[in-house]
Amino acid sequence: MPHDGLHNARTEDAGRPSRVIAGRYRLGYPIGAGGMGEVWHAYDERLDRRVAVKMMLTDTRGLPGVPGLGAAEFLANRRDRFLREIRTTAALEHLGIPAIYDAGVDETTQQLYVVMQLLRGREVKRFIEDTDYDTAPLAVSWAAAAGVQIASVLDEVHRNDIVHRDIKPANLMLTPDGVIKVLDFGIAALRGSGNHPRLTQEGMTIGTPPYMSPEQNLTNEVGPASDIYALACVLYELLTGYPPFIEDGRGSYAWHHVRTDPPPIRTRRPGIPEELEDLLLCMLDKEPERRLDASQVYDALLPWGQNLESADTLQDEFDPRQPFRRPFSGPPKRTTPTGYTPTVVVPAEANLAGDTAPKPLTETEANEAADVAAQLAQEGKFAQAADLLAGAIHRAQDGVLHDDLMFSLAQVRFLAGAHREAAVLFDEVGAAFNARYGADDDQALLCRYYAAQCRMASGEATAAIDAFRAYTRHAPEPADTQAVDRYLDALANLARLHAARERFPEARSAARSLRKETRRLRGPDAPGLADIDGFVERLNRFTD
Repeated sequence: MPHDGLHNARTEDAGRPSRVIAGRYRLGYPIGAGGMGEVWHAYDERLDRRVAVKMMLTDTRGLPGVPGLGAAEFLANRRDRFLREIRTTAALEHLGIPAIYDAGVDETTQQLYVVMQLLRGREVKRFIEDTDYDTAPLAVSWAAAAGVQIASVLDEVHRNDIVHRDIKPANLMLTPDGVIKVLDFGIAALRGSGNHPRLTQEGMTIGTPPYMSPEQNLTNEVGPASDIYALACVLYELLTGYPPFIEDGRGSYAWHHVRTDPPPIRTRRPGIPEELEDLLLCMLDKEPERRLDASQVYDALLPWGQNLESADTLQDEFDPRQPFRRPFSGPPKRTTPTGYTPTVVVPAEANLAGDTAPKPLTETEANEAADVAAQLAQEGKFAQAADLLAGAIHRAQDGVLHDDLMFSLAQVRFLAGAHREAAVLFDEVGAAFNARYGADDDQALLCRYYAAQCRMASGEATAAIDAFRAYTRHAPEPADTQAVDRYLDALANLARLHAARERFPEARSAARSLRKETRRLRGPDAPGLADIDGFVERLNRFTD
């Protein structure tokens, strides 16, 4: 599953019209499918933001055999479950639950759709698969912090009389700032409500075998304790690489969940604290009433989630301990640019195919992507423009095409008001232009100018002053009117920035340079000269 960029962005489709539903949600490309619907990367054109749109599947071909259900009944059942997922998730308000923005029926296809928060992140399942548990297992604090967040979500869910019924690593998304998102409420059960009849049929099994509680396997009444049991299985797998039970010659998953005592985790990983082992065994108790509730699990795990062991290193991104170490903040800011990485967005039920090598970008495709992105930016569709360019950049193997597209992306982010990100991009591509063409290259100078503008807009006065100074070392030719405009604007900004910091001698010096260069480049009757004289006069009032 690709998680390091918008690998599926299709620049070759840039000029083709795409489908719009409800007059505002433009579907981009499919990014996954679950049991009930296909999920699309899309844009809300009214608010210029990325969203996920899940369309309910209505094709009856290849439907699995379900006891007692024909195709029509199966689709009606699917529709009811789809609506339940929408209503269930929309009723929950928690940082760990993806937000529902909108829902309706597509007038063209009559499909139900739901518009959701588009997540940046990676499945917890992938972290388990990528971890070498023999040499470098996930830290106890890492697993505990993840467990604390999941328990917090379950506490909210259970207080609303909802049981998730399918807690597993594939339904848990970890965002770059360390927040765990619990996904897929499509089979959630609402307890004690006559208005929500059971949507499963006799003979159907709900859940995923390695994480299903004894009562789920026995088809008895499923309550919040079943989610606690599944959470214990997830924690066990985070700490050892395997859930507590596996299918073997002695029996199936179901047989072990019902009949076999859970193995103490310290038999598989001796370094686990004994108190944590006792907690997991309690959560895995065969009797639901003897398990802790979600709030108790939260309280029990919290000290371990907040405690970094001596050998642990807090990661900049994708670390569930971050919310406890830096509350109300994202991961620490990078100190130096490391290249632009377009963000991945993966919604609930997204099951993407494996990575494939991107098709190299041609010059024609690069030009088309830049032109379409410029048009989108003029229409205020900055998110679409940025994603289109990011997809093209990922495919650009030619250094010149890559840098030109990076410059276009920096411009889009600047126009969108994302000045900090744009500054990093302008610095990086400016350095590439400087190395390839020299410090006097027009594109290199443009990058320097806009990077300074970005830093001024971001309130980074010192960095902006340094950047404008570097830019004004290269005086333009009088005939290049646009370059002259930028050059004089940079000198004026230097004077303003110094004055705002009450550095009056520096401000007067910058104003004198501005007056001299304005007269030289625009003539002795330039209308701006009077404004410069007025600015200097105001400065003198504070220093005379």
